[in-house]
Amino acid sequence: MRLVSPIEIAPDLALGEGVATRRKPTPQDMKDAEAALAAARAIGALDIGQAAVAVEGRVVALEAAEGTDGMIARIAELREKRRIPKAGGVLAKCMKPRQDPRLDLPTIGPATARNIKAAGLAGIAAEAGRTLVAGRAETTGALDAAGLFLLGVKT
Repeated sequence: MRLVSPIEIAPDLALGEGVATRRKPTPQDMKDAEAALAAARAIGALDIGQAAVAVEGRVVALEAAEGTDGMIARIAELREKRRIPKAGGVLAKCMKPRQDPRLDLPTIGPATARNIKAAGLAGIAAEAGRTLVAGRAETTGALDAAGLFLLGVKT
C-alpha cells in the first residue's frame, strides 16, 4: 500500500493561484496577507502551526495547539476587548516545511468562512497548490455571501 496526498488523487481539491471569490483583496488586505503569511511560515519552520492573522499590517495571532478555529476565536475576543481594531485583517494558512503533505494539509472549509466572518476578518490568503478547499462551492459561496475573499498565493 502506498500513502499519497489527497491533492495527488484529486488536484481539484487544491486552492489555485489568485482570487477564488467575487471580492478581491484591497491594498491593505494584501499588506495584511503578506504579514500573516510571513508569520505562518515562521511558526511553520518551528513546527508550531500553519496559520496566523494580521490586522493593519501587524501580526495579532499565531496558531498553536488550539488549532485554526481556536486562534480565530481569539481574534473575536481581542476585538471585544478592544485590543485590536473592530474589523479587518487576514487569516493566512500555509504548510509547514517539514510537514508530510500526505497527512495534514492546511484546509479551508465552510466553517472557516463562518468563523472568519464572526471574527470580523476580511478574508483568507493561503498557499496555492498546497491548501485543501473542502466543499469548494459551499466554502466560496459562504465567503461570497459574507463579502470576504479567498486568495491563493504561490510561495
